[in-house]
Amino acid sequence: MKQSKTSWNYAWGLITSKDIDPTCESGHMNAVTSTTNIGYILISAATLGIVVPQTVSWECAPIDIPIESL
Repeated sequence: MKQSKTSWNYAWGLITSKDIDPTCESGHMNAVTSTTNIGYILISAATLGIVVPQTVSWECAPIDIPIESL
């Protein structure tokens, strides 16, 4: 199941948002992508890069099943 969250960066990347909690059973993210849209670009341009929003999407990594020896 794909999950997403909007991340906000401030002051040209000097102040970043908090880490994303993936809320996955395995505790790990997989297939992470970062996208933007025209509205986010307009916000970034209007604030001269002081505020830069991005959408981060991810999938949960599968749970590691230990392999037993024979």
